[in-house]
Amino acid sequence: MKAAILGAGESNRTPRPGRTAIDMAVESSLAALADAGVELGEVDGVVTGYSLAERHLDFSASLSEALGLRPYWSQTISRSGATGASIVVDAALAVLGGACTTALAVWADNRVSGEPEDMAGALAASLNPFELANGPLITTQYALIAQAYLNRTGATEEDLASVAVQFRKHAALNESAKYRALITIDDVLGSPMVSSPLHRLECALVTDYGGAVVVTRSDRAGADAVDVLGFGEALSHSSILRNPELFTTGRTAAADSSRLAYQMAGIGPADLQMAQIYDCFTPTVLLLMEDFGLCERGEAGAAVRSGLLDRDGPLPSNTHGGLLSCGSGGILHVTEAVRQMRGTAGAHQLDSRPDTALVHGNGGILGAQTTLILGRR
Repeated sequence: MKAAILGAGESNRTPRPGRTAIDMAVESSLAALADAGVELGEVDGVVTGYSLAERHLDFSASLSEALGLRPYWSQTISRSGATGASIVVDAALAVLGGACTTALAVWADNRVSGEPEDMAGALAASLNPFELANGPLITTQYALIAQAYLNRTGATEEDLASVAVQFRKHAALNESAKYRALITIDDVLGSPMVSSPLHRLECALVTDYGGAVVVTRSDRAGADAVDVLGFGEALSHSSILRNPELFTTGRTAAADSSRLAYQMAGIGPADLQMAQIYDCFTPTVLLLMEDFGLCERGEAGAAVRSGLLDRDGPLPSNTHGGLLSCGSGGILHVTEAVRQMRGTAGAHQLDSRPDTALVHGNGGILGAQTTLILGRR
């Protein structure tokens, strides 16, 4: 028995003063239910991500109350950027284990509409005491890993920049993407340096976001559902000081989470027809590609530049534009995959609906990893 996703929904991401994370969670939840053809009263499970911009004792409880639900099963989880994929894992486990029959998996945050001072404090609190005292911010830590990757593999800054260029090309067709104007490698390398070797156009956007999917058992799903064929989760560290492998081999826990997901699904990298790869920074994509087995170690940059991830290439990836061009929130990688597989992505729908897809979330500084393998019926 597998779990299945019945529908997906997103909130509007245009900032609006006074709009709350709960507002966007409600909006995306109702959109997902409408897409799935499921009545609100049929939902008996709710799992949500956390909010950085707002403080909730239990976000799932706040959302359930706002929707008028009294679910049998509910929880709120936090795995940083991996949360969007992990709430799908938890929803799948809940419906398969009998805790509920129909679950909403939702993640939303008002990171622009919310109070800036709250965001600054929340981000500072995410650092461990050593990092907080010595000042390496999140971008700085990814930059250190990026520089080690370049030194170790001989890859170039142009290879890193090609990731941003590729995903902007996809965002150009997505009417909901924040940035749609095409860019070049020169544009990326000419944008302000944030933390060497990372430029501004190589860093994830900060936007409001809300996304939701409806999950049930596969035997209760119709022909247009998307099956959760496999999943895997793994954790290697909280602080990069505890994982020297990031600087020696570049291997992350995504090698383990993807291996587990492939094994559960009974397929391998060569069977994938689409990928939605967490792209908080350009080097993240290259490291994850190698962990997924999409190319050999040190060859991810060349693979991107050859067109591997292009919407017309062998493995269309981040077809909505990703975190680099579309918007914040790893849940949008999940909703994008579901829409592409169901043929409801609109103007940026792929010419051929993929039968299989890898969706991945990365949390912290390449520490928490969650991989989903989805399949079309």
